[in-house]
Amino acid sequence: MDKYKKLYEKLEKLALVPKYGEHLSTHTTIGVGGKASLFIEVQTSSQLINVLEITKNENINSFVLGNGSNVIFSDEGFDGLIILNKSRNWKILDTVNSERQKNYILPRVDNLIENSGTLNYDNNSNESIIVRVDSGMKINILMKKLFEKGITGLQWFAGIPATVGGAIYMNMHGGSHFFGQLVISARLFDGEKIKSVPNSYFHFDYDWSVLHQTREIIIDAELELKKGNVEQAKKFVRSWAKIKSIQPQKSAGCIFKNLDKVQQSELELPSSSAGYIIDKILQLKGIRKGNAIISNNHAAFIENTGNACARDIVYLINLVQEKAFEKLGINLELEVELKGKF
Repeated sequence: MDKYKKLYEKLEKLALVPKYGEHLSTHTTIGVGGKASLFIEVQTSSQLINVLEITKNENINSFVLGNGSNVIFSDEGFDGLIILNKSRNWKILDTVNSERQKNYILPRVDNLIENSGTLNYDNNSNESIIVRVDSGMKINILMKKLFEKGITGLQWFAGIPATVGGAIYMNMHGGSHFFGQLVISARLFDGEKIKSVPNSYFHFDYDWSVLHQTREIIIDAELELKKGNVEQAKKFVRSWAKIKSIQPQKSAGCIFKNLDKVQQSELELPSSSAGYIIDKILQLKGIRKGNAIISNNHAAFIENTGNACARDIVYLINLVQEKAFEKLGINLELEVELKGKF
């Protein structure tokens, strides 16, 4: 613990409560992972900035954790500082008539809204609402709070266990929509200072932003949402929830990215879905390793059915990737991040 003593003492001076050996399995949606060498929880963006500034001069690895989806920690844990980001302030800034040009990205997801009746909510109003929100705010909580103000736009992302920071980092998709389409600007910590960047800075792509390369930390962001029909949006959320109900809850989310349309065409597949490939082509649905299983409900997910180990989940990941290359000659890309030693 001597390695972390100095940092521990600095964090204490911020009136925060650092902890040694916090179990990371309790802070991830898949429920696996060993202990963090040092762990701190922040409640405001100011606290987040203070912790980041303190750690910048320390020769210690750090990782900012949001809602704990899309990440798998190793059984050995994380050698460094985990910062659990619970900064959740938000504010309506302005109402504007917006004609902002957006760079839409063709999603690598099947069209889930086709012929689905109530799943047709789309608000073309030019009356935009600009909302500034902390990166630690959970998407579902923000959506409900905005509904109370007559503001829509987050309904496509209902039910996804993500924070605003994670949604931007991953350019999270919901159906045929991407979170990056909502982003006007954001404040980032680049390892030395806070800077403001526009939407174009992120170079959003499918399940990707430039932050994967820069490793900068999102402090807060300005989102462009709409004055809309809240009752219609709520109806959409209920219908969307029924479609997504097959997705396993004790998982890290989709493990693999879907194929792009070029790959799908070259392989002459009826679907670009990684789940379809794992189920129908590789026939690996239901394969188990310990308490980890390639989900019987949706093969793009790996479920923790009890007290699974991270190494068992990674075994199944490697199995899928090996079989996909062997049978189809493709490298299935991970949609989740692996942290620690595997």
